[in-house]
Amino acid sequence: MVKLIAEQIPITSKQTPLVVIGVFEDEVEGLMKVLDGISAPVVEMVERVVKEKEHTGSFGSSCIVHCFTSPMDRIMLLGLGQKKSLDKEKIRVLAGKAAARAIEINVSEYSIKPYTQLTKDFVEAVCEGTCLSLYKFDQYLSQKTGESLHDPPLLKISLLVDRDREEWQRVLDKTKIIIDAVNFGRDLANLPPNECSPEYLARVALDLSSRHPRISTRIIERYEMESLGLNGIVAVGMGSNKPPKLVIIEYRGNEGSSTTVPFLFVGKAVTFDTGGISIKPSERMDEMKFDKSGGCDVLAIMSGLAKLEVKANVIGIIPCVENMPSSSSYRPGDILRMYNGKTVEVINTDAEGRLILADSIAYGIEKYNPNSVIDLATLTGACIVALGSNIAGALSNSPELFAKLRQISEKTNEKFWELPLYPEFSEQIRSKFADIKNIGGRAGGTITAAIFLSNFVNETPWIHLDIAGTAWTQDGTWDKSYNPKGATGFGIRSLIRLVLDESGSR
Repeated sequence: MVKLIAEQIPITSKQTPLVVIGVFEDEVEGLMKVLDGISAPVVEMVERVVKEKEHTGSFGSSCIVHCFTSPMDRIMLLGLGQKKSLDKEKIRVLAGKAAARAIEINVSEYSIKPYTQLTKDFVEAVCEGTCLSLYKFDQYLSQKTGESLHDPPLLKISLLVDRDREEWQRVLDKTKIIIDAVNFGRDLANLPPNECSPEYLARVALDLSSRHPRISTRIIERYEMESLGLNGIVAVGMGSNKPPKLVIIEYRGNEGSSTTVPFLFVGKAVTFDTGGISIKPSERMDEMKFDKSGGCDVLAIMSGLAKLEVKANVIGIIPCVENMPSSSSYRPGDILRMYNGKTVEVINTDAEGRLILADSIAYGIEKYNPNSVIDLATLTGACIVALGSNIAGALSNSPELFAKLRQISEKTNEKFWELPLYPEFSEQIRSKFADIKNIGGRAGGTITAAIFLSNFVNETPWIHLDIAGTAWTQDGTWDKSYNPKGATGFGIRSLIRLVLDESGSR
């Protein structure tokens, strides 16, 4: 496990293989203040590097200076770019670049000397960028001689502080818990479909409850779902020999108000999506292992909240299915009676996510009466067409709730863009033979999917997050140091911080 520690020690006394020092492009001379007290030969070498423009401070650039008469073995000059444009996201990216460069030069630990007086945003961003960038999904790689693939490439990273070491350590520790949750969610979403079935995700949820006393888990099996009227989930799972599971996780962190549930999180977990009878094209179908990302995010959120011991009661519901074509699959033309009594005509079996979400949302609202509902789903390709691969679609019936999430996303840089829920879109999902149909055509596909879900939330404040473009790295994904290939864990940081803010646990 990678450790991040705050050390209250001057740079002149820190014995380390490598120290990272930030350099602004427009204030290169400020570097000398940081080096005050370091041996003259080292300062002279750095001055020469700067004077001869071997390092200019351009954003993301780095230069290694070897030290021979100093406590540190090497100095990494890391370009911060223009001072006025440096923000939390850029610090996040730079921290990831520093970690990658440290791996390249084969060090097992390094230290960071802050370029300015510490702030909470700076410390959080350094922790996030570092730990997110060091993530690797390598459990299926054959072990090489003399190597352990599960040992991290870096063991310890020290943040050199000049005051309040305990305070900054608390910030690092809390942020590290959130990032561990993100990487846990990434691990689950990256799992191949032959390993990760609905039953596997159910076992993961049960394991969470065995490790955290404030978490309880219930698994609703197929035949109980049928008796309860959760026919949307049952129908989608009928084509697979791996039965559907409805995972319900309760985190009870507020003993003083045990009946109040501020948040219900619902995550789509289609462990593999062929499209069913309306089968998908073969191109990139392998990526449909990521169709479980919303459910994996919810598992990760619940794990993070428990480790943070947040004083709130939060429910997670994860409908887990595999959407396969077979003689027992549900069909275009079927009419399903959903949990809340509404009937749905199936037009396309590849519009399965909204069916399992609709039942789960309706069940969760009736059972737990939450103050608000947020669902996460890799729901529509239309969202990628509209917003690309870096921005999630958001649709909400509550401007107040969405404003809170949007404010947090400005800090996490998990970008959400709100699309309208105009009632006129309801006409596109009106059915001749049932109350509604499960697809409304190509026009406004992300909106009509959310309009479909709106039939199951009643008046409860609700946000639907379509993460089809952001849940894993794909064509058009922006290259970021802290987003390795594969699952991104998008949304986990924002939603954990939303609960922290609402519960007063920040």
